[in-house]
Amino acid sequence: MKDVKRIVIPVDNSDFSKDVVKKGAFLAKLLDVTANVISVNDTHHFISSVILEEKFKKEAERALERFKKIGDETGVKIETNLISGKPAEEIVKFANEDDLIVIAHHDKKAIDRFIVGSISSEVVRNAPCSVLVVK
Repeated sequence: MKDVKRIVIPVDNSDFSKDVVKKGAFLAKLLDVTANVISVNDTHHFISSVILEEKFKKEAERALERFKKIGDETGVKIETNLISGKPAEEIVKFANEDDLIVIAHHDKKAIDRFIVGSISSEVVRNAPCSVLVVK
């Protein structure tokens, strides 16, 4: 773990995100590295309304600000990024070889996994660095 330079924590609007940010911030403090919380906005694939798109973007920005406060509470510098694209692809692109990705795994129904796939599974398969999956 001594070669980890940054912890990347992908989040969404689920309840799991707060827990994964807390765990990632704890690890960042132990390793004395920066944590980078990222949210990937993929709504443009499904929504053609600019008004709805803006609403989702503002919600994601508010959530990122709340996650930044977790860093303040734990004494860890948390940087935030809002990225557009396909979540698993963008997370993998964002990560460097010397990062550690801390990602939540959501239990989905079999049909959901078949239709959308598991973002955390795709990240584990394709990431250039180590990945810690929090259940």
